[in-house]
Formats: sequence, C-alpha cells, structure tokens
Amino acid sequence: MKTIKNQLSIYKMTLAFLMLIFAVISCSKEDNFSDNVPDYTQSIVQSFKVGYKYADINHTIGTITMTLPSGTDLKNVKPEIRLPESASVTPASGSTIDFSNGPVTFEVVSTNGAHRTYTASIAAYGDPKILSFSIGDKLGIIDEVNKTIKVEIGSQGGDLSNLAPSFVIAEGTTVDVASGVARNFTSPKVYTVLSNNGYTAKQYTVTVTQIQAPRIESFVVNGAVGIVDNAANSIVVILPPGTNLTNLAPVITLPAEQTVTPSSGAAQNFSNGSVTYTVKNKENLTKVYNVKVESIAATKYAFLGLEDNISSLVDDDAKAAATWMQSTYGADFKYIKIADISALNIGDVKVAMLYYLTPKENQGFSATSSDVSNMLPAGLRPGGSQAQVLKSWVKGGGDMLIAGDPSPFIFSLGRVPANFGAARAPGNYVFSEFGCATETGCYDTGKPSDDIWGLGMRDTNNSGNRRNDAIFDGLTFEGGAGNEYLPLQNSANREVRLIWWQHFDGILNPSCCGSDAASQFEKTLTAVKYGTLRHIGDAFGYGAVEFKRTDLANNAAFDSQISTDYKGHIFTISNTIVGYEWNSNGTTNDYQNNIKVFTKNILDHLYNLNND
Repeated sequence: MKTIKNQLSIYKMTLAFLMLIFAVISCSKEDNFSDNVPDYTQSIVQSFKVGYKYADINHTIGTITMTLPSGTDLKNVKPEIRLPESASVTPASGSTIDFSNGPVTFEVVSTNGAHRTYTASIAAYGDPKILSFSIGDKLGIIDEVNKTIKVEIGSQGGDLSNLAPSFVIAEGTTVDVASGVARNFTSPKVYTVLSNNGYTAKQYTVTVTQIQAPRIESFVVNGAVGIVDNAANSIVVILPPGTNLTNLAPVITLPAEQTVTPSSGAAQNFSNGSVTYTVKNKENLTKVYNVKVESIAATKYAFLGLEDNISSLVDDDAKAAATWMQSTYGADFKYIKIADISALNIGDVKVAMLYYLTPKENQGFSATSSDVSNMLPAGLRPGGSQAQVLKSWVKGGGDMLIAGDPSPFIFSLGRVPANFGAARAPGNYVFSEFGCATETGCYDTGKPSDDIWGLGMRDTNNSGNRRNDAIFDGLTFEGGAGNEYLPLQNSANREVRLIWWQHFDGILNPSCCGSDAASQFEKTLTAVKYGTLRHIGDAFGYGAVEFKRTDLANNAAFDSQISTDYKGHIFTISNTIVGYEWNSNGTTNDYQNNIKVFTKNILDHLYNLNND
C-alpha cells in the first residue's frame, strides 16, 4: 500500500512539473514582447520655484501658474525647476526667461524616452491676467498681445452651448464670470479681469471650436443627392428607374480634416445591396455608414404625424388633414410617424405635409421670442435627428408643405437663417410675433359667421398679382371688386397661433409693407410671397410663402448664409389667423372646401415640380 501511495505522489509531481513547463512554453509563444512604454513619471516637473515661492502645477493639463509680488519684472524671471534625475528641461532651470508676453512652454525629456510639455504663466500681484484656461482636459491658447484665448475641444467634449471652463487668474484680481460657471460658447465670450486697485482691467475674448465628429455631409450619385441619416448611419440615394447600379462613382463631401473609405469618386457596385463607407476624423474616431442606392421613382405624398398612425392622432386638425390626404391620393399616399422619419422611409416621397394645430388639445407645444423650437417635437428641432434627415431630403429635391404649429421648422431645415437666442438683426430672420404662443394658445368660441378669416391678397402687399397663380385654381376670392382675400374660415370655434413674420424692420430695406418690401424679401430669400392676413389694415406680414430651390440662379441680394444646394421647395402657411384650420371643433366652416382645394393645389404644385 505504501508503494502505491509513493507511486501516486511521484506521478502527481511529474504531472505538475509537465504542466508548469507547458505553461511557460505557452507564455513564451503568446506573450513574447517587450514593454517599451516609457515611465512618464520620469518626465514631470516636480517643483517650479521663483525666489522663495512655489508655483501651482497641474499635471493633468500640463500648466504651471504663479503670482509674484507686485512690481516684479516679468521680463527677467529665473525659475528653479526640480526634475527627476533622468530628465532635462528646456528652457533650463536657472535661465532668465521673459514672461511678460504671456505663457512660456517648457519641454521635459527623460533618458527613458518620456517627453512632456508644460505651459507656464506668471503674473505680478494685482496684474489683471488669466494665467491658464481649460475646458475639460483641453488647454486654451492664451494670446496676451491680442487678449484672446482659443480652445479646441474634441467632438465628444461636450455641447458648445453649455461648457464650464476652469481657469486661474492672478492673485489680487477678480473676474466678472467665475471659473467653473457654464456659458454658451456657440459664439465668442468675453471675460473681464479687474485688479483689486479698482482701476486696471483686461478683457479676454474666448473662442471655443469643436472638432467635427466623423460624418458624411453629402453623398451624390449621378447628380442625385442622397438622403443622409446621421442618427441611423444610413444613406439612401434614389435614381431613376432602370439605372444601372453596378458601376457608380459617388461624390462625397466631408468636414475638413476627415477621410472616407472607399474614397470619393471610387466606383462601386450597388446592385447587391448596401455598401459600407467608413469616415475617420482628426481624432481617429470612425463612423460606418450603410449606403443603399435604389432605382425607383419618388411618387408618394406623405403626411408626417406625431402618433403611430392616422387613427391615433390626438390633434383633430392633423387627423382631419391626414384623413383627407389619404382619401385623395390613395395608393400614392403614405403616413410616416415623425419620430420614425429615416432615410429609408422618406426616400420614395416626393411631397410631405407637416401640420398640426394644438391649442385645444394642448400637446405641450409653445413658443417664446427666445425659444421658438418648443413648437416642434425634439427630433424636428434644429440639429434633431429627424430634422437632419428632412433637411438632406429637401436638399436632394424633396418638397414640403408646412403649416400651423410647426411653422418654425423652416429654421430647422436651415432654409431661413435664424438665431432665437439673439436680437433680430440683418441676417437673423426670427419671427416677430408670438401671440397665442403658450401651450394652450388661443381658443375662440361663439364667433359670428360674418367674421371671416382668410389670406390677404392685395397686389400692393405682394410683389404683384398672385391670384392667377396655379395654387389658386378653382378658388373664389372675395372682398369687392379688388378680390382682396381668399376666405378660408368662418366657424364659431377656432384655434389660433399668432407666430409669424409681421415685417422685417431693421432687417430688410424696405421692410414693410408694400410691393417693394415683398420684392426685397423674395430676392433675399429666393422665395415667393403669396399672401398675408385679411384682417390687418394694411395687410402686412407673410402668411403664405413658397421658398424655392437655391441651387440655380439667385438674385444678387440673396443672403449668402443660405446654402445654395437646396433642390426642393417649401411652402409655408405660418399664421393660423389666416383661417387654415382643418377641423372646426364641432361647428361649421362654410369655407372648408376652400381649405381642401387650396391644399390640393399646393401639394400638386409641389409634386409636379421637376427638381432634377
């Protein structure tokens, strides 16, 4: 028995030894590499001293900051710099350095290959000076001569409209906006540093730029502009029926300093399904797009609604318009939920209608002079994923009718420049009227039938006689011999939003309200003004406008902010006091047929446009 136990013990030891040898051999095969990553602790500045005072060192962002006594000659500063034994620094410790013109860069190099730079900034006590400025781990470049600070943040480094910088100011000074306070850096911001003496101050203008995330701006095949869906990483290009898809060379536009594979202009076979394209930005971040090219005709009329389908639409006006549109266009009609808009489901659409009117239903839409985007669902606000898809679609030749509450979508599309966070000014075409703009809007009841709302059509308020245009075929004008308005609404109960352009005082010249003003508006925005309000005495304002394609000839007065690659047209009815309300809330509108005919004329006009 003892012999057997000894034999088992020897066996176990032999097995363990063999397993150890196997493990060593395996490791030698799989882990046969040298770790050559240098030890960066050997390239740090351990201390930075001037006289008896030590500087503050931020190793994360690589800054050295300190304040010396008042009156110090900053042109002749001799810092003592302590380093690891293996490291050296340039400029050298003990050398005389001029800090009077702003930060100085120190380079630390270790014999192990480690390398580190520090930005050192020194001020005298009470000297109004920003010594360092950073956003996250991105250090700003301070220009003391021009009093500017420039910061470039990464594509994932935050939202420019809400960034909280960290900065250091000289001792003996104060600043008007403290370090750590968030600000909107979509435009330059000024910081004022004031000496405690109360007399000396400096202002720094801070500009923050953001590296573009990898993205495809446009994708064009045989002149057809692809619909880019950056949220879904997909692109759809619609080509005429019968097009050969086996050898197509797309022209791809990217932001600066980005690359794409396959490259722009390289021929690809799209007949077997999607082709993938990979975009890389300067941070080496990548994004992969699935690109589909279809050889079909865009033949659909679409209604864009808030809910899953027509029957579930909450707004009675949207439901009435969508139901009519479905009945009118039959097999050529499709309903698309706004939240589901994508390059794939908008690709076969020629004309889309976006409309809802919700004071009565109160679905949460509202507007103020500083935030008109709340009239839109999140996806349709500027920069929203569905807004970007529709913008790409319109640029490619898609046409839209926009009416009612979502009238501000014209700004999300980028077709009209506007910044609602800024004052109205030339080039900033924000709406000028915000009546009935709260969530509940205005809901008038018991109105008499002779109180008729309509579209004002005075020739003197348009750039000419518009009553003979095709969109008014089959409609009867009223208003005496002048046929001054198109009646649309006389029901007892009416929902109202007064969110629109009254006029363009201080923005265009002339700004209001005659033919010359309408003509100037049309030249500036490449548009046609079709009418205004019936009930305004001089009929000023812009109640109905068609914004035309911009990729052809534009007038010399055309606003250069507007992109010149829109192939699609956009018709807007931007104020519901013209009477454009599809459901009369249980009462009778004697002019309901005018709304139907007017809408069909607009949709068919857009549908029949050749946007190639």
